[in-house]
Amino acid sequence: MSERSDRSLIAHWPFTADCHAQTEAGVSVRNHGVRLSGAGPRTGMGAAVFDGRSAFLEVADHPVLKVGAREFTVAGWIYTSAQDSDVVGDVIGKFDPGTRTGFNLGILTNAGVTSTTQPNYRNLHFGIDSGRRVDPWEDCGRPGNAVLIAALKVFQSGLYAGTLETGVEERGRLWRYEGERQWVDLGNPVGCNVVHSLAELDGALYCGMGRFMGPGSALGELSNRIPGGQVYRVTPDGHWAYCGHPGAEDATPDHVPTVGYASGKADDVIALTVYRGRLYCTSNHRRGAFVYEGGEGWTYIGPDLRILSFTIHHGDLYALTNGGPTYRYEGGSHWVYSGCPAGSTQTYGAVTSEGRLYVGTWPEGEVHRYDAGETWTLRGRVGYEREIMSMVLYNGKAYLGSLPMANVWRMDDETFTFIATLDSASAPLRRVWSMAVFQGKLFAGTLPSGRVHATEAGKMATWDRVFPAGWRHVTAVRDDGVLRLYVDGAPVAMSTSFTAQDYNLNNDRPLTIGFGVNDYFDGRMSDLRLYGRALEPGEVADLARR
Repeated sequence: MSERSDRSLIAHWPFTADCHAQTEAGVSVRNHGVRLSGAGPRTGMGAAVFDGRSAFLEVADHPVLKVGAREFTVAGWIYTSAQDSDVVGDVIGKFDPGTRTGFNLGILTNAGVTSTTQPNYRNLHFGIDSGRRVDPWEDCGRPGNAVLIAALKVFQSGLYAGTLETGVEERGRLWRYEGERQWVDLGNPVGCNVVHSLAELDGALYCGMGRFMGPGSALGELSNRIPGGQVYRVTPDGHWAYCGHPGAEDATPDHVPTVGYASGKADDVIALTVYRGRLYCTSNHRRGAFVYEGGEGWTYIGPDLRILSFTIHHGDLYALTNGGPTYRYEGGSHWVYSGCPAGSTQTYGAVTSEGRLYVGTWPEGEVHRYDAGETWTLRGRVGYEREIMSMVLYNGKAYLGSLPMANVWRMDDETFTFIATLDSASAPLRRVWSMAVFQGKLFAGTLPSGRVHATEAGKMATWDRVFPAGWRHVTAVRDDGVLRLYVDGAPVAMSTSFTAQDYNLNNDRPLTIGFGVNDYFDGRMSDLRLYGRALEPGEVADLARR
């Protein structure tokens, strides 16, 4: 296959002399701060540099870019850093958020989902939609005797859940989903009532253990009073390695601390998150945050506040706190006040959509947008909710989980669209606490029924692993009734099947490179191509080799 002979090549961005496309159609490209580096993946190849904050390319709408219901392919080289690119962002897309029509391709980190702040970390996602209704939710089962799905985490092509159980002889557990409502029990070496938070670092799964206090969730006093607060590293076969007890004076595996236990407060690792190649956590044993030093060591980094969750936005780590304020981490033990969403006394969840950071609040169930410095703008109240907890980006749109009715909402242009009620138990407080995107679907975990549910909106192919750093060749193919993803020429993911004519992707929005439904791209690109047909596997492998 040569460029001259393949008439299906709609546009080609070699990124050598400039950022314009090589195409016979003469599409117009507007450069918003993208630089050329000259350092591509192979000798003689150019590259474009995207800063992850504001740089992108805007390609004006043109008839040749309207792929409709036809097959098409996007292929190109991308470079990311393992240390600096926690949120990689969008590669390319042509998507109208108002009508939910078009396609998007990017590397997604959902950062800010209640206690498991990163259910998705650097996962490659390729999605299409044509404004179709969200599918009915599928019941994916109840892991054990779960009352709360405190954590959902995508890890090495699997979906894991951390649960709360409330019986006298029960303990919270770590579970792996096997499909068809089947969950594999990976245990709990501590005996506490909740596995509260999950994170992935350097190919390992880390678990934050806790003692959940029932009255705040209308569960009453819980019988299991074994303290948590420990962090463990877990292998897929269920081997647990002790990694310390952040904030405890006597940090040993068998130590039962009196801090919190005697006072009636929770003993808990509230949230784990990965930032710039290091693991951070919060603990109820001491207000503030800790960074993992390896082995069993943790270093306290402040601030003197109860941190409920973390989020990462435009390369910065933010703490979401009890009381409502947010703080930006500046290194060492230095945190900078970043304002407080008006009226918030608890800020739990966060999501980045179209390059803007949004958070959810208590007690008015509002969403606020961060505008820089200490400034927040009210985006609106979500229905009649009191608290917005889980917030994720899924196939081009932000989805929100709520309290007290355990509803799911979608954030649309001017309003919030009700999607479903996921927990109908007879209880005064019901929550959609956790969310994750896995195998092209949106998964959500509830309290107090302790069940996991899943749905599809449009179609997605998702590579449910951490996207590897360095130069990688990525190909996204819309074939006849299925989406396919390739990395370095090898197939890595495929969507569920669909009827091609149900997904006409035409819209009047520009095609964007390095920006889109999620965030600005943080890295470099080379030899980006858009074809008006589905490339064969051999052709994909050939592009990756040359």
